[in-house]
Order: sequence, then structure tokens, then C-alpha cells
Amino acid sequence: MARGFGDHWKVSKARDGDLAIFGRKNLGDDDSGDKSEGKQPEPTGYSPERAQKFFEHAKTMSDTGSHEYAMRLWLSGLRQDPSSMHGLESFLNSAVNFEGKPGKELINSVAGRTDADRYVQAVLAWGLKISEGSLAVKAVQAAAKLNLSEQAYYLGEKALALVRGKPKKGLYIKLMEAFAAVEAFDLAVIAGDAAVQMDPADGPLSTQVKNMSASATMRQGGFDKTGEEGGFRANIKDLDKQRMLDDADRVVKTDETMDRLVSDAEAEFQKRPDDMPTLQKLTKRLLERGRPEDEQRAIRLLMTGFEATKQFRFRQDAGKIRLRQLKRTLLQYQERAEAKPDDEKAQQDYADAKAKYFKIEVSELSAAVEAYPTDLPLKFELGKRYFEAQEYDNAIGLLQEAKGDARFRSQALSLLGRSFYAMEWNDEAIATYQQALDAKSAPSTEIKLELRYGLLCALESKAMADRDLAAAEEAEKLASAIAIEQFSYRDIRDRREALKQLVRELKQG
Repeated sequence: MARGFGDHWKVSKARDGDLAIFGRKNLGDDDSGDKSEGKQPEPTGYSPERAQKFFEHAKTMSDTGSHEYAMRLWLSGLRQDPSSMHGLESFLNSAVNFEGKPGKELINSVAGRTDADRYVQAVLAWGLKISEGSLAVKAVQAAAKLNLSEQAYYLGEKALALVRGKPKKGLYIKLMEAFAAVEAFDLAVIAGDAAVQMDPADGPLSTQVKNMSASATMRQGGFDKTGEEGGFRANIKDLDKQRMLDDADRVVKTDETMDRLVSDAEAEFQKRPDDMPTLQKLTKRLLERGRPEDEQRAIRLLMTGFEATKQFRFRQDAGKIRLRQLKRTLLQYQERAEAKPDDEKAQQDYADAKAKYFKIEVSELSAAVEAYPTDLPLKFELGKRYFEAQEYDNAIGLLQEAKGDARFRSQALSLLGRSFYAMEWNDEAIATYQQALDAKSAPSTEIKLELRYGLLCALESKAMADRDLAAAEEAEKLASAIAIEQFSYRDIRDRREALKQLVRELKQG
């Protein structure tokens, strides 16, 4: 089965050494020392039509398992249309499904010295070594150099997650500068703050980050122009626009204000129906007003955006609204069931509503994971849902990948251990709990106690199933240690006594 991008953050070490054959200039290495002399001129234009032909062929090759050839085709398409998010995401999906060493044809397919060439070179370099944060940063820089704001943002979110795993001040600064170049100021400030935290004594950097944050706010408000015809004076001359800004900035908005904001956004949208920021603004206003018909209109708008751009984030936002609607209905069934505990119909209606909500929530999460296969938090959430539904086969693979994110590692390992334990895979459960407890990054006290208790249960289960005295003795020691630490933890007193009895029986037997 084909994997999605990010299904395995760790790429086979057999490929790691092969990156050297690409050379420093061809695969995203820092060439800030390059001079403009000898640089090939940028192409006068791209060809989305030719790119589409490459993409169609690439998809066919990918579907048949020819992932290396598909990678070459995706990259060829991206050189014709670097702005294609579809091409970028599809290339990365092919990259994680490609196993083995990259051939000369793939390497040569990205040769060149234009900014577009350097962009596809950087994307290829990261695709072949997806766990390497520095390569992800270079891909972001290359996207920013071409002013590909959406690509820089998409790649940048992944790069930030990787750099957090092995934080380096220099990488954070490079990300900050790349984000600022494409006006992704929210990410720029995040990267800058992270760099400052690593070196609080760097006063100039701290000042730069503060100024950048302030500049972003000024730009958003239109106050960064000082000329007579621009900036603040121009804003107050346009009274209608100023009134709209004032209305939008109010924390508490009256019904009349909300109606006016929706009406203004609707008027803007009618003038520019193909402008996605205008569509998003109207969607936001509708959701702020929050009437049932507003939510339905917002869903239709977002799906229109998805059909027009093929950008999954529109489809994802529409799904979130649907889930919000279903959640309200579910709560109504829950309240009715709790109020009438003896009413079989009320209980059945609630059970049916829960099943329906779970099915749709899993469907939405699955679609998001497919669209954003590097998003480990999404995989953790989907794996958690499957675990809660006792669908352990589906949960395990997702949780194994989600543990690659340090933020979810302990929780994912805990759910993995519980999944194996529920399936009576005792040895796998024991190994998983031990891995979690031996991790360098110590879990919180609460999760650590949960992991030790889970290990105890898995050892006890193994001892009983295999008549394993060593497992029983280890479980007994854990039970005693937990009881000393927290005497009232779950059923630890009963567990301890039962394990003492089991050890005696196994010694006698």
C-alpha cells in the first residue's frame, strides 16, 4: 500500500549517504556566497499547461508504483509551475514511497541554476531525507526566494516542527527571515521568538523580533505609510472602510453590527467572487454571526474555494463546521438520554448519534491525514479516535508514526501499549511501555505513573498466560513501587496482593 508523505519521518539510512552526489549547489545547500556573475537568467514565463501534463503522467506512474520516475515527473511539472501546491504535495508523497538509492536520471532532472531550479533541488533534497530539519529550512528559503507564499508557509510549518526536535538558533533565524520575506509574520514571530529563547543575551535579535512583530501589526492596520495620500490619513478619508475596520475590531458586536459586517463582506465577494481571501473573509463573518443558514452558506463557500483551488484547507474548514453542527445534535441526544436513563429509545438514539458522529469525525480526520501526511498531530488525533473505538489495528500504525512528534511521544506510546495489551500481545505491550519509560525526554509525572501501571498489567498478563515467574516478580516490584509513591492509585493495592499470590503460586509450581 502506498504511503503518504510523512508516513515515515525516518528515511532508510541506505539513502542518507547518497545525498553527497548531488553537490552543494544543486540540492539546497547554502549558496549565499554565490555571486550574480554567471547566474542563468530566470525564465520569462512558466507553463501551467505543460506542468499539468507532467502531473497527469506522474500520477499514473505513482499509481503503478514507479515512484522514482513519478518523482522526476512531479519535479519537471514544478519547474513549469512552481506555484502548484498539488505538484509539491504529490511529489513529497512519491518521495516517501520511493525506496532505494536515487538514480542519475533523478539527480540530473533538477540540474540548473535559476531560482526555480534551486527550489525543486531543495524540495528534492528534503524529500530524500525527510527527517532533516536543515534541508526543510532550505526548501522554505527557496520557496520564499520565488515569493511562493503558500508553499513557504506549508513547508515552513513542517520545518518548524523538525527544528524543534534539534533546535538551532541559526535555523530559526533563517526561517524567520524567509517567513518575513513572504509576509508570513505569524510564523516569522514564532521562529524569531524561538531563536531569542535559545540566546536571550542577543539584544539585537530580540529587538529585531519585537520590531518585526510591531511592523506586522502596523501593516495589518494600514498605518505604516507616512505620505499625505497613504497610511492613516488615507484610512480616515475612506469613512466606509474605516467604519468596517472599527466594526470588525470590536470585541463585542451587536446584531446590527454583525449584519452590517456580513453585508459588507458579501458585497466585496460579489465584486470579486474568484478572490480567495475575500471568500474567506465572508466565511469568517458568517461564522461569527453564527445563524444556522450562515453555517450552511459558509460550508458552500468553502467547498467552492476547494473546487476552485484544490487546496484542502477549504475542504477541511467545511468539515469542521459540519462536525460542530453534529456535535450540537449529539449533545441534545446525550442530555435526553441522561434525563431518561430507563428510556430505551432515548438510549438507542444517543448510541446511534455517537456512532454517526464517530464515523464522520474519523472520515474528516482521515481525509486531513491524507492531505497533510506530515502532520503528526493529526495522525495522533486519528489514532486516538480509533483507540477509543477499540479499533486497535487502525490505531497502532497511526500512533507509531505520531510518536515521532516529541509533544505526543509519551501519550502515543501509552496508547500503543494499551492497544497491544488489549489485543493480548503481551510482549509487544511490555516492549512499548519500556521504550516509553526509557525515553530521553521524561514524560510528566501523571503519564509516567500511567506507563508504569500499564507495564505492570502487561507483565502480569504475560506471567499468567506463560506461567512466567520473572514477569510476575517484575510486576510485583512495580506494584510495590507505585503503592509507595501513590497508595490510592487505581486498584494498586488489590493488584499488589494478587501479584504476591501469583508469585507464590509460580514458585511452588
